[in-house]
Amino acid sequence: MGILSNGRPLNWSEIQSVKTILKNHALNDLILILNKHKKRHNDEFLWGDEIEYSLIRFNHENKRVQLCLKADEILKRFQQLNNDKTISELSQIIFHAEDCNFVIEGIPSKPYHSHPNNYYYVQSNMILRREQIQKILDKNEFLMTISAFPRLGCAACTHPEYKSDPLNSFESSICCSDHFKTPNHSRTMFLNKNVIERRQSKVSVNVPIMKDVNTKDPFKDDFSSYGIENWQNYLLNLRDNYIHLDSSSIGWGCCCLQVTFQAACFSECLHLYDQLIPLTSIFLSLTTACPIWRGYLSNVDSRWNILSQTTDDRTKEEIDNNILHSSRYSSVSCYLSQTSQIYNDIKINIDHEVYQTLINNDCPEGVARHFAHLFLRDPLYVTDEQVYPADGNPSTTYAFENQNSMVWNSLRLKPPTSEDVTSLGWRIEFRPMELQITDFENAAFTVFLSLLTRAILSYKIDLRMSISLVNQNMERAQIRNTIQQSKFHFPTTIFHGLNSNRNQSSSVSKTREMTIDEIINGSNNFIGLKSLILNYLNSFEDIDRLTRVTIENYLQFISERAKGTILTNAMWIRQFVLNHQLYKHDSVVSDEIQYDLMLAIKKLVNINE
Repeated sequence: MGILSNGRPLNWSEIQSVKTILKNHALNDLILILNKHKKRHNDEFLWGDEIEYSLIRFNHENKRVQLCLKADEILKRFQQLNNDKTISELSQIIFHAEDCNFVIEGIPSKPYHSHPNNYYYVQSNMILRREQIQKILDKNEFLMTISAFPRLGCAACTHPEYKSDPLNSFESSICCSDHFKTPNHSRTMFLNKNVIERRQSKVSVNVPIMKDVNTKDPFKDDFSSYGIENWQNYLLNLRDNYIHLDSSSIGWGCCCLQVTFQAACFSECLHLYDQLIPLTSIFLSLTTACPIWRGYLSNVDSRWNILSQTTDDRTKEEIDNNILHSSRYSSVSCYLSQTSQIYNDIKINIDHEVYQTLINNDCPEGVARHFAHLFLRDPLYVTDEQVYPADGNPSTTYAFENQNSMVWNSLRLKPPTSEDVTSLGWRIEFRPMELQITDFENAAFTVFLSLLTRAILSYKIDLRMSISLVNQNMERAQIRNTIQQSKFHFPTTIFHGLNSNRNQSSSVSKTREMTIDEIINGSNNFIGLKSLILNYLNSFEDIDRLTRVTIENYLQFISERAKGTILTNAMWIRQFVLNHQLYKHDSVVSDEIQYDLMLAIKKLVNINE
């Protein structure tokens, strides 16, 4: 969710009066980081995953399942246990609070290293996280890896139950109560308040309904069951044949799988960042897991655009005049390396003063443009101590980290956050993947992606293509049954490597439209990403047998997912509902259908009562 800081949070009007000061602090911090760390080299390849877990509570008597609003309580209890040094397993994992009080983020306490034998431990660490929290939970409460709770935003979707109060809610939401937010985590509430105040309107997202044989035509979303008088007055842009969402909690309540990689040096980090850009849509497509929104089957399979819209702080003027071309939560805006600038075929606005200051401080042009675009975004969560630190010294790397961490792109460039040369180095956070139901699936995607980064660097693979095609792919990745229905732009020649003398007059790589199956498993005209990884693995003679078998199982699973013989989570969930005996073919996912769905998911994960 982001780092916390001491001090009193500022409201939006207060932030507006000091945002220039804050941006100057952040820019100074960035220059310090660049000057200190731009030439560091030979950092070890370190990497790790982040998983956002949902707390679920079953009511077997009434055949209902609800989100459990006790993440803050669970984190306190876990910390108390962690203080007991006799429980050695707890030292292997770390948990953090998230925006909603039914979500907990879990990570390994130490990053994994470069040797392939490290890949064997990924799944066991994920299992350990689930087991340790499960021990703290009450009977009928469970930690589950679902990307979006199907009936989040429906009346009584949480335990305890809270009736929405749009008249007094800071979001004016009918769907969600303010009580869904994590208490004692001021960043959560103030960030969301400031998003709404900045854009001068409430959350309003319309998701296309999946029309079934008995779905009303036109479908009209109905909020009368929420018990709110004159509920129509609280909703904006309500449209026929769309499911309406009006709370940031529905976006932030989604859970994802993220993986962070440390590069050997600054230049390798920029290179790897650029190579991962075309892969964001491919991994989103492979992991789609969100077909149901507010208790209705939708015509999309992914959370991405919905989360993007629920967190969008742009004003109408900024959208209409393309001042900011996308939400804070979006696909990346540009490539970073100098040799990649020809692929930046979409014009983005930048803060020219920031850009020139960075150029004057020997920042590479592509990186300067990236951060000058990022600095167009206003700060959303600020404390008084950030503006006027108690020690009188505003030049700490927290100011830049605060600016950088409030733009949630599909990739995030993460510079070192300390002046200490022993700190973590230049890193890339890969962010588009949707969370999978089982630890095996999440481990498989984590390991596949990590090995792919090694193959890209080892074989000098070049996957770059125009940003406009990347954006097209991101849209295609979210449609219903995307693996079967979509083709994706992808480079046809990936082995020509990178020409260090390439300049702006060079031509871009040729692409063609391929299926996910072709991209992963290959075809007569394309080697396939799976083969790249196998070739890389075969270059190691000291991988133990158990690790090799584990990795091969992961590769085979992803190969079958790409072929469509193993369904995405989204398609499996959709088929479960369509085949349920209580489903009336009207697009409605009732409490009892959701209850049976969650029982089936619980059985898949093999969680014991």
